[in-house]
Amino acid sequence: MNTRRVTAIALIGALACALSIGCTVGPSTNTTAGASSPAGPASPAAGNSPGIPAAIVGSWTTTITEADLRAGGVTGEGELAENTGVFTMTFGADGTWSASQVAAVPLRWPVYKGTLVALGPDSFRQVTTFPADYAGDSVDFTWSIKDGALVMHVLNPPDKILPIITETHPWQRKG
Repeated sequence: MNTRRVTAIALIGALACALSIGCTVGPSTNTTAGASSPAGPASPAAGNSPGIPAAIVGSWTTTITEADLRAGGVTGEGELAENTGVFTMTFGADGTWSASQVAAVPLRWPVYKGTLVALGPDSFRQVTTFPADYAGDSVDFTWSIKDGALVMHVLNPPDKILPIITETHPWQRKG
């Protein structure tokens, strides 16, 4: 069974996930994520001004533990090892995002990158451009700021891990 490790966390996040942020085995088998979204597929080019809310622009971080993953139903040793650690999601005003993960074990994909487009005042879509194995994958999120922290929810999770990484803890502004 393929699962996604998205950092991605973009967050989530990033949040991500994949954040599309969350896979350990291989590329996502979710091929309908963009098609099922009310706004349809979106993939803005870097440099375009997709109306990214200023409130989320910048870097955000969260930490996911093995206990967080187990509470979400993840039990595979590989999934547990590959999806714990410190996740950092960066949203650019130019419609780009990146997500990185620092963990106690070597990671197959410690960095994800892509494009970001606002779907509404409190929602956005991330489309992965790197790594190539996940290029074109899209995930939609809602967001809010609560007590200075970014709270994200995955609308169309491609796997069970991405919501755990993205939603378990609010993301703290970095720097």
